[in-house]
Amino acid sequence: MAITMQGAWTISVKSKNASFPQRFLIQGSDGADGIYPGEPGSPAVNVTGAQWSITIQHNPDGPVSWLPSAERVTNPVLSGSQLTFDIQSNDSGGDDDYNDLVLSCSTAANDSEFVLYGNVRTYEGFCFNPCFRFPWLVIDTAQHLRELLKYPAVSKVIEALYPERVKIIRRPFPEPDPAPFRPIMIPLSAFTEESGAVFENIQTNAPAAVATSMKSITAFARLSLSAGVFDRVSPHVRDLAKLLDRIRFHCSVKDQPGLLLRFLEYDRTADELAGGAYSGEGDRQVLGLTVTDEQGNYIFRFTRTLADIAEEVSDVPSGGVLANELRPDILVQVVNGTTVLFETGLHTNIPNLKRIDLCIPESVINPGPTACQGGRAIQAIGNIFTISGVGNTLDAEGRITATHSSGPQITRGAWAGRLDLFACFTDQPAVKYYTIRFRKPGSGWSFVQEEYKHVFIPFIGDPGHPAHKVGPFTRTLTIDGVTDPNAPAYNNIESDSQWLATHRLRKVKLSSSVYADQLYLTDHAGPVEFKIEGYDASGNKVAGAEDTITLYLDNRPVTGDIDTIALGAIAPGECGLFELPSANAALTIRFKADHPGGFTQRYYLDVRRGSNTAVAVSDTATPVQPLDLVYNEATHGNFFFGTFNGVAPDSDNYVLAELQADSGAWLPSDKNFCAFAFELWGVRRATDGYHLNGAHRLDQELIGISFTPPAA
Repeated sequence: MAITMQGAWTISVKSKNASFPQRFLIQGSDGADGIYPGEPGSPAVNVTGAQWSITIQHNPDGPVSWLPSAERVTNPVLSGSQLTFDIQSNDSGGDDDYNDLVLSCSTAANDSEFVLYGNVRTYEGFCFNPCFRFPWLVIDTAQHLRELLKYPAVSKVIEALYPERVKIIRRPFPEPDPAPFRPIMIPLSAFTEESGAVFENIQTNAPAAVATSMKSITAFARLSLSAGVFDRVSPHVRDLAKLLDRIRFHCSVKDQPGLLLRFLEYDRTADELAGGAYSGEGDRQVLGLTVTDEQGNYIFRFTRTLADIAEEVSDVPSGGVLANELRPDILVQVVNGTTVLFETGLHTNIPNLKRIDLCIPESVINPGPTACQGGRAIQAIGNIFTISGVGNTLDAEGRITATHSSGPQITRGAWAGRLDLFACFTDQPAVKYYTIRFRKPGSGWSFVQEEYKHVFIPFIGDPGHPAHKVGPFTRTLTIDGVTDPNAPAYNNIESDSQWLATHRLRKVKLSSSVYADQLYLTDHAGPVEFKIEGYDASGNKVAGAEDTITLYLDNRPVTGDIDTIALGAIAPGECGLFELPSANAALTIRFKADHPGGFTQRYYLDVRRGSNTAVAVSDTATPVQPLDLVYNEATHGNFFFGTFNGVAPDSDNYVLAELQADSGAWLPSDKNFCAFAFELWGVRRATDGYHLNGAHRLDQELIGISFTPPAA
């Protein structure tokens, strides 16, 4: 795996203890790209560039030449005016000692240069983020927030610091997928101890205030972001500490290699500077990217100019010490392409050399399969395994029933959206290229030709570089016994450590609507077969390197309509005002919910009044019309359309319900009028392998209800 670098470094060979020839490659630099000998005593190489990489290679015996070595980084150390760290490597020889070729990387310590390093681990279990030490309690997933709100001490503090987050998490009905979760940070003290090295070579032309701020000691205590909010937390500190002691052991962690990290400088909001809780809503500046090595370790370097430092004068909280507060505040994101998988809490006032260990919830990574299993090539769609023996099954037409905990759980569902197809050829190491074809069952094959890109580590700083493309490329392949000089094929990167480890077994991202629309011109939905085949470097089919999967594709939504709401025979329609003859007079509603392919998971009516107050209602007619109906495999089999499966649907699939309030009255006893919203919601029974569809409002009818009690 290549080691990612930023800025100016001097690279030299520190030692070599290997029989195989060694060398290293520089890629993505400003003018120093090339191949350099891995021999002690060879000239040092001065490299600069915003984002570049080092790859150590070795030349083993046999026909294969110059393979990438396994690489790992050591922690940086400050020696005099030089900051140094080593890159250790292990070739394909018999030992496993990581001393085959060791490179030393050094740079001059400078007060405008910052180096962050640490270890990245994933964690799972019921716990606060284990990488944030006292005084911080950090909640960084919506699921953990839901669980922790059950504890009074946590609930009271969060309601005091983050009242808007509690409102969102407690909404009574499902909603579409939310934006990435921004961590909640709860302080248990107004002060904290920070450590790190501060480089003191002050620039002579620095403004006095800035120059003073650059002088510091290597370990210092600072006023934390918590100073303005601690008063609201302090009454509950002891209860929070007891909870922390109780759950701290319900957490397991493991190193996470090959993660793409993005670093951002954060400017606190006016409310945060005035003592408010961290919100994550401040301005951000992207500093750069790095990739964790095979042990989950990383090193990242960035530069802050005098102009950047001067801007920090406006980012000093009330009561803060200027010398410390001028230092940058840092967020770290785990990214996959353009998608943010996770964002850390805030690390404030970073010194020039700082260790920041990162703990990331296991649930947000979605790495897909990481090894071949089950005796077949195709392993999964997203996080849903398609191999046998794990509790997931596909019927003959490709409807998915998934019960395994690694992914979303669904019964006889359709596939929709962008589908990550994971497959591997571990049992066929000769596979260099692969093709993917598709067809309607029983018809002829066509090639999948969607462009697929992954992250080629040597060029992570240049996302537009052509080296990131996995395919398709035009190759000469022998397909079904016929030589095709223009076959669209993808490169097999699954065993190449130069590519980002996460999702390296992903073979393509399938836009499901493309294939459903092309094969099913009327319904735009139905079963589609996908076939993957592997070829060697000569273009010949590799024996056993093939697999086929059938997926039922359906991107059509659940639709719905509230046709009328009536009082007796009167349905006023737009801007309807109902003068009730009695406090709980029945209202007749005619509505429809439908999915044309039978992939409705649930539909339900929701009634609200005034300031979004829920009003429980029931159908009083006989037989009773269900107002909340959920798919049941035993009852509905493959097809649950919606109200078609309700009670007495008409020819257009509309149903009727006679609604009365369960409380015995539509209006509160102290009100004689209120506005009401009658909402119809639906959920589709479909997945992309990572998520289930949330509830969507299909229709809404707004009315007014008035009732004047008779005079006593």
